[in-house]
Amino acid sequence: MYFRSTANNGYSGDLEIALIPEWFRTEILKEELDRNGVLVEKANVSETEKFALLFEFDGDVNAIRHVLYNCSASRPSIESETKEDMIEPGTETLSLTADPREDGLVKSRTGDTTSADTYANWYKNVYVPQAKGETPKPTGH
Repeated sequence: MYFRSTANNGYSGDLEIALIPEWFRTEILKEELDRNGVLVEKANVSETEKFALLFEFDGDVNAIRHVLYNCSASRPSIESETKEDMIEPGTETLSLTADPREDGLVKSRTGDTTSADTYANWYKNVYVPQAKGETPKPTGH
């Protein structure tokens, strides 16, 4: 007898963006603003705040919307570019991990039968899956 099983342990990868918003640095990465408005990173912060990441891929002809639950992020990389003939924006990169929640939920995405209301309100609140036949929960407008 032979048994094979697969496990969904979540996702991991890098997120590269032009500039990490200050609210994300303070609320999620736990950086502190001092009285002069300077962001300060301290070594005694052992764990960042968990969050949900809602996104879609640029150029996706189906414009599928995704949400990864229970995400954590590492400190962003520090990079810089020298001035050259062409100016390219510098970027910041976060290493992300989306672990399964206690209930096993990892990810949701829109599909062919997603309601227009759910699709239109995707970025207003983190999507909470509905059991078939369950009355949809208000989206919080």
